[in-house]
Amino acid sequence: MAKQPLSDDTAQSQEADAESQKKKPFLTTNLLIVLLLFVVAMSEMLVAWFFILPSPATVRASIEETTKQDIQTKTPLKLQIDETMQEEEREEVDLGDFTFTESDSTNIPIRLSIHLYGLINKKDREEYNKRYEIHKNRIRYAILVIIRSSKESEITDPSLGVIKNKVLVKVNEILGMPLVKGVIYTDIAVQAGG
Repeated sequence: MAKQPLSDDTAQSQEADAESQKKKPFLTTNLLIVLLLFVVAMSEMLVAWFFILPSPATVRASIEETTKQDIQTKTPLKLQIDETMQEEEREEVDLGDFTFTESDSTNIPIRLSIHLYGLINKKDREEYNKRYEIHKNRIRYAILVIIRSSKESEITDPSLGVIKNKVLVKVNEILGMPLVKGVIYTDIAVQAGG
């Protein structure tokens, strides 16, 4: 039996099938390469996630430390006390006695009793007295809020740095002028337990 010549349509169809068969391995290979690259990239991201990136607790601790440092050193209304100013040029003003009891995270009551003083320039005494008389109740209330909202670590800090800076900023804000140059405390008592 003799072979019959193929029609043009059949020949073109067979050629297209042959080309399609050649393209399939090329597409499969490219798809495998792209898939492999994706798997490698995802693996690198997972390694970074678990081993390189800090844990949420580390990030939280870092944020708290940065915030504490910002409050101590970069508070907008906090004045840098002029080191050339002599001690005789400053005087103390009474901000009051403050006592409160708060429970810590273990429900053990902590009692804080403190007496605060502000440091002002002697030349500002008259202006301070005038403004303090107008705002004394607001100042006392603000200081109570600051102390009551302080964390246990801020209260038990020997220097009370965070609390003193918060008081300094708030008092000057209420007075409407940066008259208070620093805050000091005396008669402090921190007592845990009932």
